[in-house]
Amino acid sequence: MSSTFKSLASKLMPLVKPRRKRYRYLRDAALMALLAIALLSYQQRNMISGEAPLLSGFTTRDQPIALEQGQVTLVYFWGTWCPVCRVTSPMVNSVAEQHKVISIAVASGTDDEINQFMTEHDYQFDVIGDEEMLHQAWGASVFPAIYIVDTQGQVRFKTSGATSSWGMRLRLLLAAW
Repeated sequence: MSSTFKSLASKLMPLVKPRRKRYRYLRDAALMALLAIALLSYQQRNMISGEAPLLSGFTTRDQPIALEQGQVTLVYFWGTWCPVCRVTSPMVNSVAEQHKVISIAVASGTDDEINQFMTEHDYQFDVIGDEEMLHQAWGASVFPAIYIVDTQGQVRFKTSGATSSWGMRLRLLLAAW
């Protein structure tokens, strides 16, 4: 009987092992997803919710700009020194073609240095230098930090780190409802 059991076991093992491997991959993927969610939650712990703080000033090209009620706006905190911002900024630039974007360059130098960076990378969105430490009022401590402000001046969505242009567009669309 033991030889029959061994024979049956040897025939079934190839069928059982792949399932164990599949469950191991599923387990590892779930753990990675939980780790990513925990990291993002930690990064966003200080980001404001509710009513958006006042945001107005002059761009680095000396044009007045303000966050206004009645218009969905993407508020983008970033830095010329930030490697993740270099991935996200081109996507923000494409979103700015169709939506209002106010960006704040944090610890990025003088207006002339920021303008030079914007020209070198062909970015067209409006940018404010963060001399007044606006990022602190908004709770942005990890960059890039993106806020979507709805027509009533409420922060509807917030995220930090890399994001996609379609993700920003979807959030802007949802904030308009």
